[in-house]
Amino acid sequence: MLIQLKEAKLSDLLSIYLIQKAVFKSLFLRYQDGETSPYLQSFEKLNAKFSASNTTYYLIMTAQKTVGFLKLTVEQEHTTKLSSIALLPSYENRGIGRQAMTLIERNVQTDTIHLNTILQEPKLVHFYHSLGYSQTGRFQSTSSAICFVSFTKKIAAK
Repeated sequence: MLIQLKEAKLSDLLSIYLIQKAVFKSLFLRYQDGETSPYLQSFEKLNAKFSASNTTYYLIMTAQKTVGFLKLTVEQEHTTKLSSIALLPSYENRGIGRQAMTLIERNVQTDTIHLNTILQEPKLVHFYHSLGYSQTGRFQSTSSAICFVSFTKKIAAK
């Protein structure tokens, strides 16, 4: 299944919000993480993040249908943070996430991407390892039993 990434516009924000709710609900219910869960994020807070000058949202599209999104934040001259990747559950395990990550890596304007994911989710940890990301550290959520793991990957020079 081929995908394309499309830079999101303000008019796409409701779609992003609804996808975020659908994707992160199960993780919130599993871990009850009231501190960091995107599931609890208000539309207003999402709008503020969307409007940040160093942040770009990309829609993950297949057959002209939005099936997910990525959120990238340029943090320093050479580093981009992948803050979110969300793919509707009915589109998981089809290679879409891998394709989206490959497209993003080809198009970022920095030479390093870093991200955090939940250590207790072996499927997520394996996904990033399989894409060539290296684990760089761990940290605990202060409001739950979640432990996050940090990953980084050097991208070909731009």
